[in-house]
Amino acid sequence: MIRRAFWCEHTASKGDLKIKGRPEREIVSTPGEAIRKIRMNVRRLAPTLPSFGQERALNWTDSGGCLQATGALHRGEPCGFSISSHGTWYEWTVRSFDQFLAPAELLLPLVPVHSAPRPRYASH
Repeated sequence: MIRRAFWCEHTASKGDLKIKGRPEREIVSTPGEAIRKIRMNVRRLAPTLPSFGQERALNWTDSGGCLQATGALHRGEPCGFSISSHGTWYEWTVRSFDQFLAPAELLLPLVPVHSAPRPRYASH
């Protein structure tokens, strides 16, 4: 069975574009769930932003931006939001993909991996 899923990623990078920490990644099953995760993160960050950044972030979360992003995901298009704060660039992206789900009875059992002893070579 193939099901549509959504790959969500959040990164933070310094002004030199080096990623700070590990990107946060997860798979969700609906466009609404993906956008809800972005909105929660952006709202959490908003109080730390300068006034212009706060306004931009809250406008995206509470009005047109997140609605357009949800529409894009329903059409199979990627979407995202990014904002800068105190020299750090925050970016959220979402892409749809087809997730292949096989019924459990069709999956092969895992085979334990046994380490074979390495041959020892005589040195000359």
